[in-house]
Amino acid sequence: MSSNSTFTLPTKITVIRLVMIPLIILCYCLQPLYEFLFVVTALLFIVASLTDYVDGYIARKYDMVSDLGKLLDPIADKVLVATGLFILIDGNYVPEIPYLELICSVIIIAREFMIGVIRQVAALKSVALAADKLGKMKTASTMFALTFLLCSAHEGTAFQVIEYIGAALLIVATVLTIISGINYIVKNKALLFGEKPAKEENEDKDKQ
Repeated sequence: MSSNSTFTLPTKITVIRLVMIPLIILCYCLQPLYEFLFVVTALLFIVASLTDYVDGYIARKYDMVSDLGKLLDPIADKVLVATGLFILIDGNYVPEIPYLELICSVIIIAREFMIGVIRQVAALKSVALAADKLGKMKTASTMFALTFLLCSAHEGTAFQVIEYIGAALLIVATVLTIISGINYIVKNKALLFGEKPAKEENEDKDKQ
């Protein structure tokens, strides 16, 4: 059941996440002038990431799902992740592994475009596609990777350890991105290619 109110509490939290994205970018851009802002950038990203969990939890627990929320939430998620990835590329947060940020970012963003197209096809056929566990694991690992890497923007042994953890998580997130993307296509191949679901094919055979 969806909430009758369009601008529900979860939707307001989602809007806050969208508003925080320009602040994250601004803090990052000002880091060369004020070095301590790397901490603010990381904290803003962490808070924005947490709001993704909070708004979803409230919407489900208190039955406050709205059409506006369903539209804005995935947009906010994708823009937040893309912002974090672009910051990694621009700042070269993992210099020990050349092009890691670029390669991982292209794969992750390409997967989001692909899933968006699949969802659009499903919507045209009046089919709702729910997020699966692999997709949620991919999102969580990506958020953790970005958080660790954004926290590593400083010199020192401790920050280097944080960088290595973030780099490892980014690789894990990229692998999960590929696996979940393939899984999504396989699960929805009937929808994409106009094939009959296996159940329907068996029913047709039984009728013959």
